[in-house]
Amino acid sequence: MAILSEGVREQLRARFAERLRGPVELTLYTRPGSGRLILPSGVGCATCDEARELAEELRDAAPDKVSLEIVDVSATPDANVTEVPTLRVAAPGGDPRIAWQGLPGGFEFATVVDAMERVSAADPGLSEQTLAWLERLQADLEVMVFATPT
Repeated sequence: MAILSEGVREQLRARFAERLRGPVELTLYTRPGSGRLILPSGVGCATCDEARELAEELRDAAPDKVSLEIVDVSATPDANVTEVPTLRVAAPGGDPRIAWQGLPGGFEFATVVDAMERVSAADPGLSEQTLAWLERLQADLEVMVFATPT
């Protein structure tokens, strides 16, 4: 079952044809689903099936530029992912530095598309001043952004 309507999929294909400059790697970390049944953490995944379908639709919008790897964290203990689904975006062979935990639907979907375009163009979309400030950081920094559907 498609997550995106045919009209949205067509818009996405056209947008990616215009804006994706280079290849992008998507990695979806998942766990065998349990439908909509809510289970304790570490058991099942209520939204992994939908996240997989959405990730596949993103890949299918530009299969010549977008690759997708599905990782089952229950079979890959060294995946170093605690929450599923988790979707990561990276340049080929690069370290994925952008990730979404949970199903990136609604307003979050636009940020996934934007991140894919920026990664494909090696353009972080930051000002020169911000880039200079980031260069001065002495240690790795993790920035977490939380969104709620309100």
